[in-house]
Amino acid sequence: MQTEVGSPALEPFANPPIPFERRWIIAVPDFNVRSGSVKVGASELERRDQALVKELGTGVADIFLNEAFRSQQFRITERAELGVILREQDLAATGRIDPHTAADVGRITGAELIVLGSLTEFGVTSTGGGGIVFGLFGGTAETVTARVTVDVRVVNSVTAEILAIGTATSEVSQSNVQIDVLNIIRALGAGRTGTTIVDIAVRNAIIGAINEIAADLPSKR
Repeated sequence: MQTEVGSPALEPFANPPIPFERRWIIAVPDFNVRSGSVKVGASELERRDQALVKELGTGVADIFLNEAFRSQQFRITERAELGVILREQDLAATGRIDPHTAADVGRITGAELIVLGSLTEFGVTSTGGGGIVFGLFGGTAETVTARVTVDVRVVNSVTAEILAIGTATSEVSQSNVQIDVLNIIRALGAGRTGTTIVDIAVRNAIIGAINEIAADLPSKR
């Protein structure tokens, strides 16, 4: 999906609301951030600040949870309860899940489904020859573009069967704008979103992935 230059806006949810009692209960561990995927201009943020990149995965999972709630497709479990299981099973580091781990997560959190997400692309580029100055990006007579791709797999918490997969890319551009990319990424890492093109691109990619998985999941009996 792409938003036209000068008009950054959120995409709508594509699926009609589901009655509360018929919504799947989901748990959302931290998103995995693919190595080398976070770029500002030609620079990989991972080389400058690995901790900030890891925090971005945590924050994007929080934002996914908020958007999943807004979509009126799911019931949500508290993410803080996942910490012990993820550390014991090393799920956060490996990105893998087996039936035993899935059952433990479901038993502790009450989740019926586990959403395993990855941030596979997060880039901010600018035309006109501008670049980063003390964290600022863009400027007069430049167009800044944010491009974000999110991949999610929805796993049954009892059988570890993958029930749905969603992938969405959002590209948002705006002209004559200067943004503080590093501070925006820090805010995203804390699960906070604003109104910049970077924030809109993140949320639209998440909304697109939610639209796909909500359409593909079987109805809850």
